[in-house]
Amino acid sequence: MTKYLEYLAKKMEGAHTNFYLWLISFVSIVGARILVETWLGGMVNKTGDYFFHHIMDVYFFYLLGYLIFLILLVANLKVKIKEASNIMLWGYLIIIIPPIIDFILLKNRPFLSFYGFYSLAEMPRKFLTFFGDSPDFGITYGARFDIAATVILLLIYTYVKTRKISKSLFLALQAYAVLFVLATFPSWVTIITQGFSKGFMNIGDREIVQLFLTSARLFSRDTGTYLNALSIKLSIIYAVMLAGVISAGAYVLYRKQFLAFIKNSRPVQIIYHQGLFMAGMGLGIFFTDFTWEFTIFNFFSFVAVSIAIACAWLASVVVNDIYDKKIDNITNQDRPLVLGIFSQENYIGVGFVMFFVSILFSAMVNPKVGFILIAYQFLASLYSAWPLRLKRFLGVASLVSALASLLVLFSGFVLVSPLEDITQIPSRIIWLIGISLIFCLPIKDLKDIEGDKLDGVKTVPVVFGEYWGKVIIGGGIFASYIASSVFLNEPSLLVWAIIFGGTSFWIVVFSGQNKKITNRNLIWWVMGVLVIYILILIKLVFTLK
Repeated sequence: MTKYLEYLAKKMEGAHTNFYLWLISFVSIVGARILVETWLGGMVNKTGDYFFHHIMDVYFFYLLGYLIFLILLVANLKVKIKEASNIMLWGYLIIIIPPIIDFILLKNRPFLSFYGFYSLAEMPRKFLTFFGDSPDFGITYGARFDIAATVILLLIYTYVKTRKISKSLFLALQAYAVLFVLATFPSWVTIITQGFSKGFMNIGDREIVQLFLTSARLFSRDTGTYLNALSIKLSIIYAVMLAGVISAGAYVLYRKQFLAFIKNSRPVQIIYHQGLFMAGMGLGIFFTDFTWEFTIFNFFSFVAVSIAIACAWLASVVVNDIYDKKIDNITNQDRPLVLGIFSQENYIGVGFVMFFVSILFSAMVNPKVGFILIAYQFLASLYSAWPLRLKRFLGVASLVSALASLLVLFSGFVLVSPLEDITQIPSRIIWLIGISLIFCLPIKDLKDIEGDKLDGVKTVPVVFGEYWGKVIIGGGIFASYIASSVFLNEPSLLVWAIIFGGTSFWIVVFSGQNKKITNRNLIWWVMGVLVIYILILIKLVFTLK
């Protein structure tokens, strides 16, 4: 029997797979679970908003569990990640069964299968008694079968791999502990977040229900009914946790590729995009009747949208690197594609992941922000990719980049605006930022002059030469500073605009090779000056209402 199980395990471990086949299998298995659950529930009519957030909650929950168990198998059994992943996929077929068990055993009485809401005092008893009684609410018969079957199958698999009963029991115990925490996750979140103020032993099911099953505002958006509120709140927390787990796993397992990708991310651009997003939020707070309170869900919502914006930029980096390979061979020879750290197929895969993460993470918090980031991705593709490749045309490239940057600004405004639109942004602010971006964004082209010449990309420094290109770009930056005083109708800002605009002009014009300020680090210096100026501008212009 043991030899047969060993043979079966090897067949499962050795199944042919790759990322795309794994993704299709995982999505199909979890999708089948959702379909069975919905079907047996009578396919009751519910809103699209509910289904979207419920699906995200389910997928993120099972993906988080999948990754945790993947870590357990690799760490305890020293198996290859591909082998462990194949075993997990076969094991995940179990998740389709629980709704069927609940339908058979509980169909004659109302039941609700989701999470266990327990106080800290109840946790040890629930853990030792396999969730205790009340199988018609929370951890139902089906959920308990799922947990028990997972633990038993992992115990058998561990014994087949090691022939050690003690190690098998230890891994089974770890598995049960993980599943117990996941099954009671809202309870732990409530205990951790409210325990310091109310006392850890005073947190019970009432506090958990109030935190997770009541409607709440995620900035400007209401979470709606209790089940919708639960799905939205949990999916956002799971999303941020997944981002952390996947990043840590990529660092450990694919360190060379991970560090190369991070190095290639253009950190200054990530800071720039986050700055635009927060500026949009700041404008929204100033120009609307936005009121909010700091909650754990607003915190995770902010982090989720910040990750989404970073991923939107990273997806555009992938597109740009693929179509700029000819340029990068001359001026950016440390790019991952040029160095061969990624194959083009794998790099495209990473780009698709970044794209979908940016859309899903933002749409969970606010669907309109998700649509804005889709538009951002369209502009990024038009900018870099053939057949249009708009970055080749002088002026058009800056206009497209400015529009994409404005979209990031709008995402922050929409997130906090009670109307969830941009109608309350004064038009003079939009014009000021848009025109300033058109003038200032060509600064990024100074480091790619030789490569752009070879590839026929008509940037300001390519057309006018490096020196006069710097004069034009520096002059545009100086004009933008002056424009801020005019558009904002703030004469007291003019002196500061001249000082900081003049400083930026000098930095741009007198930068160069073999100097402390080079074409590559120039943008950091200019942004540093801009940050100081913005702080002064906020103090002088955006006073409290």
